[in-house]
This record gives sequence, C-alpha cells and structure tokens, in this order.
Amino acid sequence: MKSISHKQLYDLIANTKGSAIVGIVALTDAKARKTNNPFGTIFKQIRTVAFVGADYENSVNREIGRQDANGTFQAEALPWGQWEIQNKIISHKGELYLRTQSTPGQRRNQAAKVLSYRDQLGKFVSYEQIKQFLPEARESSKQQDAGLNKTVWVRTYKFSSIQRIRINGETYKMN
Repeated sequence: MKSISHKQLYDLIANTKGSAIVGIVALTDAKARKTNNPFGTIFKQIRTVAFVGADYENSVNREIGRQDANGTFQAEALPWGQWEIQNKIISHKGELYLRTQSTPGQRRNQAAKVLSYRDQLGKFVSYEQIKQFLPEARESSKQQDAGLNKTVWVRTYKFSSIQRIRINGETYKMN
C-alpha cells in the first residue's frame, strides 16, 4: 500500500476526470450530543464506498426515475464552504473536504459500515455504551418532497479524517 499526503490526494482527485468510485476508511466525529455525555467527543471509524465527482442534482433526478417517483429535484448552492474542485473537493475555514455521494442501489450492494467507536482519548467504546448520545440518521426532506423513499446520500470527509482511500484501482494510506 502506497502512502500519500493530503496534497497528493488533492492532486489525485483533481486529475481524475469525471466521477470515480472511492473506498474510504475514515475516523470521523460522530456528532454526539454533549448533554450528560461522559465520553466527550465520540469518534467513529467507518468504511464506505461512494462516488466522487458525480453531479448531485442529476443523481437525484436519475434516482427519481428509478423509483418511479413523479417529482423533480433542483439542488441548492453549497450550504457551507467553497468548491475547490466542483463536486469533489470543498474548502472551509482552512480545511479540505472530500465530497461523496451514494445511491440506494449502491448502498444495497456495498453498505457503509461502522468499524468502531472511540472516546475523545481514543479508547474503544461499544455501541451499546454510546447509542443514547448518537444522532438519528435522517433522510433528505427535500429529496423526499421530490418523491424519493430512499435518498441519495451526500457525505463529506475532512481530508485529515481519511485514513485510507482506494481510487482508480489503487489503495493509499494517508500520511
């Protein structure tokens, strides 16, 4: 497995034409509630497969057709940050984020998986210990308003949270 820097990852994504399927292992903030939470910040290590560089609006409208829904969807501007590379990399407050999306069909074939949870000190904790502090997953209400039962998921990963990434048939470890 090759090691690459964040700059090299940026260049790799920038030089990938169109959209690409990526496999990611990342350690992200689980966005746990703070009230009465003895664990502090809770992190989750995830493994997922998604697209980078796909047009969000087009993806949702294709999914509307797959689900025989009657609506249409129009994407809004980014709610935060600026595009560094359209549909791929966002910059926000000096950090870079990789934007991914996955369709219901893709998730059925290659579901995202939480590998582990950790407290703010890096100690492993069980799901049972922390589940009461984790937010419930929500579907996009705007996509549901357009008629989708199962929505296209958009996720962003801070470059510094990515531990490994597979793209164009190669797996890279972040250094």
